[in-house]
Amino acid sequence: MKITHLIAFIVLLFSANVFADVSSDHTHETREQVAWQQIKQGALLIDSRTAQEFAMGHISGAINIPFDVSVEKFTALNVAKDRKVVLYCRSGNRSGKAIKRLKKAGYLNLHNGGGLKDLSAAQK
Repeated sequence: MKITHLIAFIVLLFSANVFADVSSDHTHETREQVAWQQIKQGALLIDSRTAQEFAMGHISGAINIPFDVSVEKFTALNVAKDRKVVLYCRSGNRSGKAIKRLKKAGYLNLHNGGGLKDLSAAQK
C-alpha cells in the first residue's frame, strides 16, 4: 500500500512539472510587452495619473482617467465590462489601484501596463 502511494506521488509530481513547464511559456514576457500586444489588438489605453501629469506627457492615444475616479468615469463613458483595457501610471501603483476598483465594479479584461517610462521604452 505504501508503494502505491509513492508511485501516485511520483506521477503527480511529474505531471505537475510537465504542466508547469507548458504554462510558463508566457512568463518571459514583461507586463509592458503584454500591454503593447493588447494595445495593438485594440485595447483601450488609460493613463491613471492626474490631469497635470497627463498634460506633461503621455502615450499617444491614451485617455486620462485618474485612478481615484476610474469606476465613475468608466461608467460615464459606457466602457463595456468585458472591454480589453490597459492601464498605466508613473510606476504601476495607481494603475494597480484603479484595476482593483474596476474589478470590484465588474470589469474583467484589465491589464496593468506599469509605468509610463517603462511602457514607452517597450513600444516597438
